[in-house]
Amino acid sequence: MLFSYYGLNFGQMAALTFGAIAMAAEYKNAGIRVSLAAVPNRELFYAAKLTVVGGPAFVVGLVTSLTCFLSGQALIDKGFGIGIGDPGALRAVVGCALYFALISLLSAGLAALLRSVTGALSLLVPLFLILPFVIGDVSRDSSAAEFLPDRAGQQILLQDPAGTLGPWSGMAVLAVWSALAITAGWWALRRRDA
Repeated sequence: MLFSYYGLNFGQMAALTFGAIAMAAEYKNAGIRVSLAAVPNRELFYAAKLTVVGGPAFVVGLVTSLTCFLSGQALIDKGFGIGIGDPGALRAVVGCALYFALISLLSAGLAALLRSVTGALSLLVPLFLILPFVIGDVSRDSSAAEFLPDRAGQQILLQDPAGTLGPWSGMAVLAVWSALAITAGWWALRRRDA
């Protein structure tokens, strides 16, 4: 089933970039001052920004995930593919959309903390592309890599996940990563001047 989600790496970079730009682009030319003048309640402002990031990321992720699954399974030889009704298939489609929403929110939280698209992406790209390879594939102990946000969240895409984390516990680990980033961004937005 993972074959259907081969393009996930490209999609996750788009989701990370979307979250960072949506949150931190206003800081570049002091546009944040205008936004906070319009919505002086910073908690409401931050919650609205997170909703605008997470909601569309989930919807686009759901459409993309379903399209990737159906087209990927259509390319597999008859007898080897699975249908949407098979065990784990629907969970993978919905889970992929949830994965995109959570990593977009993680990126948005980190961008709010750092007030920089470039700063957020220069931390997130290695976290998602380099660190899992170094910890999981190069070192002999891959159990630590299972708790990185991408590896944990991608457990939901596997029909029969192996390892410490299952599909939903892996998604819970990703949700914790996202919650930490969102909380740090909220703290920074409340404490700092615009």
